[in-house]
Amino acid sequence: MEILFLSIIAKCGVFTHVRELALCMQKHGVQVTVGFIHNSKTIRMFKSTKEDLQNMEESLNGINHFFYESDEHLLQQISCKHIDLIHAHSPLVFPTTVQVSKKLNIPFIVTLHSVLDWNKLYPNTIAQAEYIIAVGPEAGKSVGKDFQEKLYTIFNGIDVDYYKPCSNKTVGGPLRIIWMGRTSGAAASGVSYLTKAIHILQQRGIPIEAKIIGYAVGADTSRLNVCGWVHDPLPYLQWSHIVFGRGRALREAMACGNVGFLIAQGYGGMVQESWFEKGRQPQLSGSLKHGYSELSISTIANDILYFHKHRNQLTRARSLARKIAEENFDIKKMVEQTYSVYQKALQHYIGKRK
Repeated sequence: MEILFLSIIAKCGVFTHVRELALCMQKHGVQVTVGFIHNSKTIRMFKSTKEDLQNMEESLNGINHFFYESDEHLLQQISCKHIDLIHAHSPLVFPTTVQVSKKLNIPFIVTLHSVLDWNKLYPNTIAQAEYIIAVGPEAGKSVGKDFQEKLYTIFNGIDVDYYKPCSNKTVGGPLRIIWMGRTSGAAASGVSYLTKAIHILQQRGIPIEAKIIGYAVGADTSRLNVCGWVHDPLPYLQWSHIVFGRGRALREAMACGNVGFLIAQGYGGMVQESWFEKGRQPQLSGSLKHGYSELSISTIANDILYFHKHRNQLTRARSLARKIAEENFDIKKMVEQTYSVYQKALQHYIGKRK
């Protein structure tokens, strides 16, 4: 089976998702080629520097990939390949996906990474896709009722063999805290509360080192060490003891042995093992509409203070975070579920042609 991924090269979770899915799909025995749309429009849109692009391409080591500017350019790039199926990961590549699928007479599937009115904005793509993958229930609902029968919800997974704790990290000295993510608007408000909570504790003489990894547009980060986007967060995640975040960032950090606190528009507190009992997959969104609590500076400060005072509990909680990640966030599960969709898509498409 040979799959063509079409996606974007940008400093965002979609790029990370595509890179890691491609790498692990290859380990699963699937041939993967990734085509990244890259032209004057995307350069203006993503504002990536030459250094950014170089770093991102270097991170694709081991993945067969290419860049294309137009539909015609894409077809030239794959003219010598036998592609069985296209997997599209961004609305920017949806029109191209439809056209190339018709040209090559092969099926395509799409993954929806966000909540949009997909059927209204991309009716042809959604209607013609063999199957649709949503990274969470909210993205799935946004497809609309008419397409639920071909929808699969597959949660993001992370490579727990890569994201793992540093063997020599101790829990002594200053408490090390990071917030990691890429948010704006209401979802970034939790960072302002975290900043104030940390500042209050530092004023009381509590030794805390805190960093911001990524972007929280509109949030107050004035008293924290803002590192910006980093192309490889592993050294930072292995440095810290505690992470505040949501979604993929939270999963990666917990796999590295960080005690995970769910924060965004609302506050979920420390991620608990019980959240995943009986096969449940909680939405690690931190959204108020998903039942998370209102943000509270005092609650956040008290949660941090507890682990400053109880370092033995910090050690246990870090080990538990790693255990939760291994049991619930492993990318192997995502790969197996996605591979199953590939098989069904090919079988369904062949069946329609008979």
